[in-house]
Amino acid sequence: MVKLIKIIVWLLVIFGLVVFVAYRWYETQLNNSVGGDSRIVFEVLPGESSDVIAEKLLQQGLINDKTVLLIYLRLNTSLSSGIQAGLFDLSPSQTIPEIVAALQSSRRADEFKVTIPEGLRLDEIAKIVAISFENAGATNFSEADYVKIAENPDKINFTSTVATFLDEHKPNGVSLEGFLYPETYFFTKSTTTQEVIERQITTLRQALSADDFVTIKNSKYGLYEILNIASMVEREAFSASESPIIADIIRRRNEDGVEGVRLLQIDATLLYIAKDWKADAFRLKSSESRYNTYKYTGLPPTPISNPGKDAILGSIYPEKNDYWFYIHDLSGKMHLAKTLAEHNANIRKYL
Repeated sequence: MVKLIKIIVWLLVIFGLVVFVAYRWYETQLNNSVGGDSRIVFEVLPGESSDVIAEKLLQQGLINDKTVLLIYLRLNTSLSSGIQAGLFDLSPSQTIPEIVAALQSSRRADEFKVTIPEGLRLDEIAKIVAISFENAGATNFSEADYVKIAENPDKINFTSTVATFLDEHKPNGVSLEGFLYPETYFFTKSTTTQEVIERQITTLRQALSADDFVTIKNSKYGLYEILNIASMVEREAFSASESPIIADIIRRRNEDGVEGVRLLQIDATLLYIAKDWKADAFRLKSSESRYNTYKYTGLPPTPISNPGKDAILGSIYPEKNDYWFYIHDLSGKMHLAKTLAEHNANIRKYL
C-alpha cells in the first residue's frame, strides 16, 4: 500500500512538472514575437476561421507558432469572435496578444470593400474592380492594365510566393484565367493593379488545404486542369450540391466520351467564345474556335471563368455517378439522364 502511494505521488509530481513546463513554454511563446520593424498589411476575409487566420499569420511571418495562437483563442473565446474582416497594419515585432487585439480594433481607415462574384471572365473582373476603385476615389488601379497583366502574366515580375505558385501550376504562355479567385476583398487607395491580381492568386492558394493539394497530386488532373474543369462547373451548376455531380460528368466525358464520342458539349464554352454569357449557344456550335467543345475533344485551351471554392472542391472531389447528361428546368432544378434518349425526353418535358 505504501509503495502504491509513493507511485501515485511520483506520478502526480511528474504530471505537475509536465504541466508546469508546458505552461511556461506556452507563456514564453505567447509573449515572444518574430521580431523585426517592418509593417505588413494583413487581410482577414469575411467568414474566415481562426485556423485559416492563424495559418495566414504564420505564412506571412507574423507569428512563430500557429498552435500557440489557437490555444490562446480557445482559452479566450470572446477574442476569437471579436476578430473583424478587413485590412490591418501588423508587425512581426508584435506578440500574439497584441496581434489579436489589433485584429479586433485596428482596421485601416482608408480601406474599401470589393466583391468579385464567382464565374466571371478576367475582363469582367477588371471592370468590377475598376468601378469599385473609382467609387472609393482610388486612382492606382487600371482596368486596361489588369487585363494586360492577366492576359500576359509571364512577362510580369510577381512576388516570389506568387511567382513560385504560378511556375508550379500554370503552363507557360496562357493567361491567368482561372487563377483570379473570386472573393470579398479589402483594398486601400494605395493598392496597385498588380497587387490586386497577386492578392487573388494568393487567396486561391490559401483557399486550398494541404490535403487538397495531395489529392490533386495523386489524381489524373493537375491544378490547372482542375481549374479548367471547375471553370465550366461554375458556369453550369446552379448550386454547390450540383458541382461535384457535374464535375464527374465532365471528367468522364473527357476521359471516356459519351457513347464513344469524347466531346464535352458544354454550352458555357460557346458563350466564352462570344464573351457574352447570355448569347445563343446554338448559333455558336459551328464556331471553329478551340473553345467549341461540341467540335473539339478534350478540355478547352484555358479555363473559361474564374471559379469559386465550391466549384473547385467539387472538381477535386467529384461525386461518382452514372449520368452523362443534365439540364435545368425553368425553376432551376437539375434533371439528370443516363442516355441521350432520356436526355432528349427531359428536354421535351422540362424546357
